[in-house]
Amino acid sequence: MKGTLSLLLAAVLLLSVVPFALAADTTYSQSPILDAKVESGELPPVAERLPRVTKLPDEILPEYLDYQIGTYGGTMRFVTAVVNWDADVFIMNNEGFLTMQSGNSDVITPNIVEAYEVNDAYTEFTFKLREGLRWSDGVPVTMEDVKFTIEKVIFNAELTPVIANFMRDGGVATGDPFTFEVVDDWTFKLNYKEPYGGFVVHLSVAGWKGYTELLKPKHFLEKFHKDSYESYEAYTEAMKPYADVLNLDLGLDASWVTLFSQADCTNWELTDPTDQLASKTFAAAGETANFPVLYPWMMVSSDGGITTYERNPYYHKVDAAGNQLPYIDKLTSTLVENMEMVQLKYVAGEVDFARESATIDNVTLYKENEEKANIIAHLTQLHNHPTDIQINFNYKDEAWQEAIGDIRFLRALEMSIDAEEILESVYKGLGHINPHWNCIGDTDGANALLDEMGMLKGADGFRTTPSGKPFTIHIINSPDARDITTVTELYVEFWSELGLKVEVTTLESSMRQQKEQANEIPVRVSWLPSTQLWYQAGFGPLAPLWTQWFDAGGLTNPDVTGGEEPPEWAKEFHLLKQSLMTVSPKDAIHVVLPKIVDVMTDKLFTIEPLTDMQQCVVINRNMGNVPSGGIGVSWNLSGEQFFYK
Repeated sequence: MKGTLSLLLAAVLLLSVVPFALAADTTYSQSPILDAKVESGELPPVAERLPRVTKLPDEILPEYLDYQIGTYGGTMRFVTAVVNWDADVFIMNNEGFLTMQSGNSDVITPNIVEAYEVNDAYTEFTFKLREGLRWSDGVPVTMEDVKFTIEKVIFNAELTPVIANFMRDGGVATGDPFTFEVVDDWTFKLNYKEPYGGFVVHLSVAGWKGYTELLKPKHFLEKFHKDSYESYEAYTEAMKPYADVLNLDLGLDASWVTLFSQADCTNWELTDPTDQLASKTFAAAGETANFPVLYPWMMVSSDGGITTYERNPYYHKVDAAGNQLPYIDKLTSTLVENMEMVQLKYVAGEVDFARESATIDNVTLYKENEEKANIIAHLTQLHNHPTDIQINFNYKDEAWQEAIGDIRFLRALEMSIDAEEILESVYKGLGHINPHWNCIGDTDGANALLDEMGMLKGADGFRTTPSGKPFTIHIINSPDARDITTVTELYVEFWSELGLKVEVTTLESSMRQQKEQANEIPVRVSWLPSTQLWYQAGFGPLAPLWTQWFDAGGLTNPDVTGGEEPPEWAKEFHLLKQSLMTVSPKDAIHVVLPKIVDVMTDKLFTIEPLTDMQQCVVINRNMGNVPSGGIGVSWNLSGEQFFYK
C-alpha cells in the first residue's frame, strides 16, 4: 500500500511484537455445532469461510487478560427490561471498522479491515479490506459494498440530508465531508482537508458507530434503492409488496427513503427483531432473508420475549490455535417487566453476563448469592463519572443569570458538596474523590461566599439574588440508575443548608433531551462520559444556545443568526475540545485533556465530585477469558473470547 505508515506510536510498537493474524497455511477448526452443515454441503469448510488474513482477538489490552485457548459450546444468557434493546448484547456483538483496545486507550488496530494507514498530517486514511471476508449469508464483502455505502447512501442527499459530523473535517458540523478514492479492488482512501487524528477513534469505539457507517451489504440493500432501477415507476412496481406491508404510498416525496431505512439495519438496530429478522417486517412481501451481518452472533429468532442469536459461521476472528471464534454457540436475551425483575434474575442464576444493569448499590446482594447463582460479581472501572452536575449558562431566567454570573455562587455550590460522604454512603468507597474539584463539604465557607456576594436570606429563610429576586435551583435528573436519585438527594441537602431553595424533577431520557434542546433545564444531574471517557466529549457547558451558534458556523461566519454568541472563553474552550479529535489520540489524552480540565475547574460549568468509580460486572463463575481490569464496558467487547470451562 502506498503512503506513510503513521499509526499511533503505541499501535506501531504493538504491531512489532504481537501478530494480528495467523499464517496462511494454518489449519482452522470450527465449532462442532457446524459440522453437520459442512458435511451436508449447506456450509463450505471453515477454511473457505474465513478471510485470507484472519483476525486474532485483541479487544483487551494484554495487561488485563491472561488469554486461554477456549472450548466450544454453550449458551450465554442475558436479560433486559427494554423492548427490542439489550445494551450488553449490543456492545458484545457490535464490531467497529477498527478496534480500540480496552475501549479507552491509544492503541487502535485493524478489525473489519485487514490494515489501515494514516499519513503524517492526519488527513489521509487508507484502508485495506480483508480479501475473502464474507457476510453472514456467505456472500463476499467487496469494494462494491464500500462504494454502495458511500456513494449511494452517505452521499445521497435524500437518504443522508446531513452527513454526520464525524465524517467531516475535524469531526465538526462546519467541516467538509471526506472525499472517497478507490485505490484497487481491496484498498480505498478517505481524505480530509484538515488534520483529523481522531477519525480512527470514531471508527473504533467513539459513539459505538460500528462498521455499518461505512460498510453495508449491497447485495441485500440495492433492490431497495431507487437508483437500482431504470425509472421510479419500475422501482415502485418492484417495491409494491414491501410498501404494502409498511402502508407506504411510494408516490409521496421521499417515501422510498422510509422503505430503504426499514430494510437497512444499522448497528444500533442489531438487537431489534423488526430490523434484523425479515419475518418480523417483510414476511408478507415474501422476504425470507435476514439482514446480513459481520457480527460474532446473528439474530435468528425472537418469540415469547426471548431473542436468540446463533454463531455467525463466517465470522472473521480466530484464536492463536486456529479455532474460529466465538467459542460460545448461542446468546439469548430475555425481556422482563422492570429493573427489579432484572436484579432477581441475576441472583436466581438465570444470567451469565450482566454489566449495563448490574448496579454498584446491589453488589452486596450479588456477593451474597454468588454460590447459589453460580456467578461472580467483579468490580472494575466505570466508564462514566457518576452523577456529574452541569450548570446551564444559557437558561433564560433573570434570577438564574444574576446568580451564576458571579463565580462565587458556583464556588459555593462546589465547596458545599461533601464528596467524601457521597463516596462512602452511596458508592461504599469504591472510587476516588476527584482532586480537580473542591468538593470538600465546607458549608461555612460556602455560606460566607453567598453572604459576600449579597445573596441574603429573606423572611422565608431562603436566599434571594443580590438584587432581591426570589431564587430557586431546579435540578433535572433521570431514573436511569438508582444512585442518580440518591446523590441528587444529597445535593439538595448540601445546598439547602446554604439557605438555597432546591427543587428536583426526574425525567426519562427522551423527555429530558427535549427540554434540554428547548433550553428548559437549569441544572442537570446524570451519568456523563465526561473526562473519564475522553473521546465521547460529554463535557462542556450545558448551553443549548451557544451550541446552536457553534453548529451554525458562528466561529467562521460573522453573519450567523442561530443561537447566541458565547463569550470568548467559551469559544476558546470549544476549539480546545475540538482539538481532541484533530490531534493523535495519544496527544488528546496526555496534552489536550489536562487543559480541558483546567478550564472546567476554573469556570465551573460542570462539577465532578468523584472519579475512577467502580462498577459491577456479574459473570457466570465458570466463564473463561474474563478480563481483570480496564473500563467495565470494554469487557463486553471481548465476548467472542468467553468460553465455559
